[in-house]
Amino acid sequence: MKTPARTPTAPVHVPQPLTHTPAVQAAPPASVAQIVTPQGAVVTGYLMQPADHHSPAPAAAPQPLPLWVRATALLMPITAGSATLAFWGLSLAVESLAALAAALWHLFLCILALSAVAAVAATWRGRRGGATATATATATSRGLFGKATAKATATVKK
Repeated sequence: MKTPARTPTAPVHVPQPLTHTPAVQAAPPASVAQIVTPQGAVVTGYLMQPADHHSPAPAAAPQPLPLWVRATALLMPITAGSATLAFWGLSLAVESLAALAAALWHLFLCILALSAVAAVAATWRGRRGGATATATATATSRGLFGKATAKATATVKK
């Protein structure tokens, strides 16, 4: 379906061209140079120059770093390397440390058992007269270095 084109009823505003030009600062004339190429052609071009030739401000004398800053900077990689090496060594010794912890735990249990036997023997000694009491405790642990067995015997006489 075709629709007919509409004509506007209100007047159309057409902008007028600018009658004034904005103020533009003229650039200083650039230097022109003519160069002769090895083939004999003459090339004309503009030379680019910086706008202002100010001398740079004198730089302040560099301040030396304090001794503690230099020492810290030198010790940081050494400290990091030492910590890394220590953790690597501990990771290799984990099994040995676990076996050592198990052996110490069994030793603690053995000492606990012996002290319990000694306490019972001390309380029974007065009741039984001149009797003796004997207690034996055995602890066994398997670890990195093989099997370890600890045996303890306690005898109490009156």
